[in-house]
Amino acid sequence: MADAIRLRVLTDTGVALDEEAVSIRAPGEIGYLGILRHHAPLVTTLSPGKLTWRRADGHSLTRRLDGGFLEVLRNRVTILAQSFDEATA
Repeated sequence: MADAIRLRVLTDTGVALDEEAVSIRAPGEIGYLGILRHHAPLVTTLSPGKLTWRRADGHSLTRRLDGGFLEVLRNRVTILAQSFDEATA
């Protein structure tokens, strides 16, 4: 999809999530981060909290992260997390 951001969440057990989103909200150290297409490159730490993303069909999903790191680069968001709860947060 032309207007999407590739979202990947990696844990020590492998790829926990790999899909496209139109917006992402992640728990940064000093507050929640909002990420849209063409976001400036960024590397930051994450606090424990909820990761929320919206798909192109308008459906939003939320999962729990236990902290980690986030990188935004060329319409790709990669999260390295200690754990990623597949159950709704």
